[in-house]
Amino acid sequence: MGKVDCSRKLDLRVMPSMCDENSLMSIPAMLDMFQDSAGIHAESVGMGAFDLEKMGLFWIVSKTRLVVNSRPLVQEMVEATTWIQPAERVSCERDWALLRDGEQLAYVKSIWAALRRDNFRPGRLADFYPDSDFSIAPPDDKPFTRMGKNFDGAEPFGEYMIRSVDIDRGGHMNNVNYVRAMLGCFTCSQLAEMNIRELDMQFLLQCYEGETIRFVRRPAENGLMEVGAINEEGKICFMAAII
Repeated sequence: MGKVDCSRKLDLRVMPSMCDENSLMSIPAMLDMFQDSAGIHAESVGMGAFDLEKMGLFWIVSKTRLVVNSRPLVQEMVEATTWIQPAERVSCERDWALLRDGEQLAYVKSIWAALRRDNFRPGRLADFYPDSDFSIAPPDDKPFTRMGKNFDGAEPFGEYMIRSVDIDRGGHMNNVNYVRAMLGCFTCSQLAEMNIRELDMQFLLQCYEGETIRFVRRPAENGLMEVGAINEEGKICFMAAII
C-alpha cells in the first residue's frame, strides 16, 4: 500500500437523538461521533476492526481527552475531522475536531493500542499501521491529567449495572458508556451547574454485562472533581478528571 490520507472529514447533522434536554449536542454524543469517525477512517486505510480481526488483533483506547468549547444545537450542520499521528511501537495517537463554519467546537486527543486476541498483549503497530504524510496537524503536546488510582475515602455518588446495550464488538462495555453511566448519576441541574469544559479519561480494565460498577468522586486541584469507577473486585476500571 502506498501513502494514504492520514485524515477523514465528514459533514454531519446534529440529530435529535444526539441532544440533551436543552437541544444541545451531549458530551456522550460527541464521543460517539469521534468513535464513529475513527472507525470510518480506519476502515478506509486498512486498519479497521475487520482488518485487525484477520490478524488476531482488536483496538483498545487507553486515554481520551475531550475539550468542549461550545455545543451545537439540534439540526445544525457540523464538520467532523479525525486524523492519526505517527505511531510508536505499540501505541498511536488519534485526534478529532468538531467544527461549525470554521469554529472549533470540540477537540479530542486519544491514545490507542491493538491487543492480540490470544494473549491480550500489544501488537506491533509497524505490522499494519499505514504510511502517510501526517500533515494535517502536529501532535498535541499537552499531557493527560495525572490521577492517582487510590480512591480510598472518596465520596460514593452512584452505581450502574452493565447491560446488554452497553456492550460493543469487543464483548465488553464500550468506552462511551462509562461516560454515560457516570454523567447519569447527576441531575440535569447539576450538570448545567458543572458546565463541563474538559473531560480527561483513562480506561484501565474491561467490564462485562451483568457487572455492577460503583462511582466515587473527590475534589480535584485543577478542576471540578476526579471520578473513579470501581468494579466488583474493588479495582478501578475507569477514571475521569472533570474540568
